[in-house]
Amino acid sequence: MQHWYLLRTKTGGERTAQAQLQHVVERTLLPLGKMRLRQRERTFQRIGPVFPCYLFAFFCLGHAARQIRFTPGIRDIVRFGEQAAVVPDWVIHELISKCAQGPVDLSSSGFAQGAPLKVVRGPFRELEAVFDGYLDGNERVAVLLSLMNAERRVVMPVNMVVAAE
Repeated sequence: MQHWYLLRTKTGGERTAQAQLQHVVERTLLPLGKMRLRQRERTFQRIGPVFPCYLFAFFCLGHAARQIRFTPGIRDIVRFGEQAAVVPDWVIHELISKCAQGPVDLSSSGFAQGAPLKVVRGPFRELEAVFDGYLDGNERVAVLLSLMNAERRVVMPVNMVVAAE
């Protein structure tokens, strides 16, 4: 019986793995997103996988598992213990509907430039900050903190800050 499974790919190999799997599985799904990146003084937009190093595939585990594991770009089928993780159909349908119009805009969600924030974790906990930008897609943020009578730019994981009330 065929189900949707989650496959772990080699770093940066999602598209290669998807192309190679066309001859092995019935369908694949690689949700893409637009992310705003900043390098030095430049900000640009990049399209990349929403789930880096992961790819969804629809196949019969008993017939294709061995061939999938030896497909270029694939590390393995994601498992919980000895059992391959079956992805529920509703999750796949939701992802397909979100990505139907092309790459999802991940850069528009979150904080706006200059937005007031509050640090909720780490050594700067309880300090007020000002949002300066996203780094590494939406995983890290640069914030401005007032420390030692000067404004300092600090980089931290995005889950360490929340919008100030």
